[in-house]
Amino acid sequence: MLKYRYRYLILKVSGGDFADASLAKNKNMKILIIDDEANAAMTLKALLMSQDNLEIDIAYNGKEGLEKMSAANPGYNFLILDVMMPDFSGLDVCKAMSIDEKLKKIPIILASALPINSKELQDLLNEFKAAVTIKGVLEKPFVLDDLLVFLK
Repeated sequence: MLKYRYRYLILKVSGGDFADASLAKNKNMKILIIDDEANAAMTLKALLMSQDNLEIDIAYNGKEGLEKMSAANPGYNFLILDVMMPDFSGLDVCKAMSIDEKLKKIPIILASALPINSKELQDLLNEFKAAVTIKGVLEKPFVLDDLLVFLK
């Protein structure tokens, strides 16, 4: 089992499936990781690159992530987004995505150091899951295999 330096637990928070983000044979899936912790982002990228048909990009803050998403053609199929980042947080990214027709359709997995069952995180999820496509929450630390279930 591939292990990242954190162990994330994934909690599905919205209905539906990942059909828009699922891997098709011989088709690459573009994933953007937005995380201000460079070592964590690079490690996750390296582990994900061991999988077939994944193209991984990294942004080290929310503004850079929005710029990359806006400029990408074709767009990203999936976003792994750190919730707590300085200056422009994952929540700020969700707000900006919610008003952009192209970006609000990108499925998001939120990564958080907050416990999944914390009131603060649940309030955030309730605020954004209707505006953007939040598909789950990763509670740091995580096991990569749990994330891969959503990408297949």
